[in-house]
Amino acid sequence: MSQNASNATLNISLIGSVDPTLVFGPQRDSLYIVVPITIIYAMIFVTGLIGNIFTCIVIVRNKSLRTATNYYLFSLAISDLLLLVSGMPQEVYSIWSKWPYIFGQSFCVIRGLAAETSTNASVLTITLFTTERYLAICHPFVSHKMSKLSRAIKHVILLWIASFILALPQALQFGLRNHQGVIMCLQTRVIIPHSFEISTFFFFFTPMIAITALYSLIGCRLKRSQVDRNKHQHPNLVRHLASIDKVRQKNHQSTKRVIKMLVAVVVAFFVCWAPFHAQRLVAIYGTREDHHAKSPILLVIYSTLTYISGVFYYMSTCINPIFYHIMSNKFRDAFKRKLISTQ
Repeated sequence: MSQNASNATLNISLIGSVDPTLVFGPQRDSLYIVVPITIIYAMIFVTGLIGNIFTCIVIVRNKSLRTATNYYLFSLAISDLLLLVSGMPQEVYSIWSKWPYIFGQSFCVIRGLAAETSTNASVLTITLFTTERYLAICHPFVSHKMSKLSRAIKHVILLWIASFILALPQALQFGLRNHQGVIMCLQTRVIIPHSFEISTFFFFFTPMIAITALYSLIGCRLKRSQVDRNKHQHPNLVRHLASIDKVRQKNHQSTKRVIKMLVAVVVAFFVCWAPFHAQRLVAIYGTREDHHAKSPILLVIYSTLTYISGVFYYMSTCINPIFYHIMSNKFRDAFKRKLISTQ
């Protein structure tokens, strides 16, 4: 979830009448912080909304883009849209008024469920399309059976079902609590102990290691293919063989462009989500039950990570369409045609 949701992992126990600002801090930070963050969020929201909607439309309406990989990118766009729509409006409001929580019990749970489901779906989607590319390049005979569009659609449906089920235990831990008249959306019960640490391990570190390994194997295979092709070239090849080699080389270059785009998507995802997981772990282990940091250094780290993680958290939803436009000729042409048709 966002930085405000991760704050909710803290169990707050208050005895007696206490000024809420001593526990929760000021309702709003300085305008020098709030205004720039709000502007950044607004830019992210507009860019992410337009970019991901257009991504979904161009994939659905262009037959040339209906591939297994692009269906996974469609799933990624849907998860980004879900994260934006369910989280960004409340996030902007909370920047201007951190407490009390005014959105009610249902939204407290639903917002957490949507955020966790979106996060899980993004990670699973990235892992699946990396696996699909690995099979296509390193094990093409296996890929021929695995990369059918019908199979890709089934995988997307199953990963969303799994993402929803895996999100339930964490989302259902949240609810409204009243502390001296201040309503907050907090973790009110523990369904699975250390669930946030488990989530960080299985939905951040483990996929990052696995995906890095798969792309390393893909890179080695592409490099070996290039070496083998150069080794077997002969100046006296007949014309039709030279033509075949040109086609193969063109396909090879196209594959490399796709791989570069997907690697950029993966790297951007993990860079954007690293501050969020770091901030959540600091919230769990670096703060006391009274919501204060255990040391001045941790207080500075926690406060800084809160804003950085929030910006990067939502930035992850808008950069993928930018990558598609820059690095994919097919996507770029489809985007342009769609823009022209809407004018």
